[in-house]
Amino acid sequence: MKNYLKWLKDELKSINTAGSIMLSFIIGVQLAFFLTSTITVLSIITLIATLMGSACTVYMMIGKPINGLLGLISAFGYIYINWTAGHYASVLDQIVFVLLIDLPLIFTWKTWGHRIENGVKFMKTKGWILTIISMLVLWWPITVIYTKLGDTNPLWDAITLIIGVAASILVVRGYGDSYSLWLLSDVVMIILWATALMDGYSASSLAMLLTITFYLVTSLYGKFFSIWKNDKKASGEVVTERN
Repeated sequence: MKNYLKWLKDELKSINTAGSIMLSFIIGVQLAFFLTSTITVLSIITLIATLMGSACTVYMMIGKPINGLLGLISAFGYIYINWTAGHYASVLDQIVFVLLIDLPLIFTWKTWGHRIENGVKFMKTKGWILTIISMLVLWWPITVIYTKLGDTNPLWDAITLIIGVAASILVVRGYGDSYSLWLLSDVVMIILWATALMDGYSASSLAMLLTITFYLVTSLYGKFFSIWKNDKKASGEVVTERN
């Protein structure tokens, strides 16, 4: 336990300048929004979940395994938020994220980062084609399923689930392509929560919309400027990630 706590401290301190600026900004925005709104159980859960989720994405973009613990905390909040909003597909998306990424990161905190120490992998054209076709084929039947389950926005919620699961699988397998899917997922979720805000069926919609927009920024950084954009052959560098 002592070693784990020391590791947590070192991980938290490992944040880079870009990550610090991004995280400080979203914390300020979310606190301002929280303190100027009616404080309820849902708003408190939303604040904790969005702050932990934002921290999770920042540490993920710099390749730090502590994002597993942060993501696990935020996931419980997001499950509650999405359930109250009627986004049942997003509830499953969060559960999949916990099972494929958060829990493995927590249990393998000493060795998880070693999978990308020699550079992340990238899919070839064939891999992308199969991935895109599979997601499109699944979109309609999953939309139908969640329509019957009473999802408030089954069309966009279904594709959120499909993209999120695909991205999580790529992260587990050490593919930098996951950030391309996170970008797409962020765009879809912005539409999802913008719809919730306009239709007024979730008190968490504005906070979630701000958070997902922040996710989009971190995904852009992760894709084009972080270790996840590099592979050993393309960059000629070795990505070091020792824990």
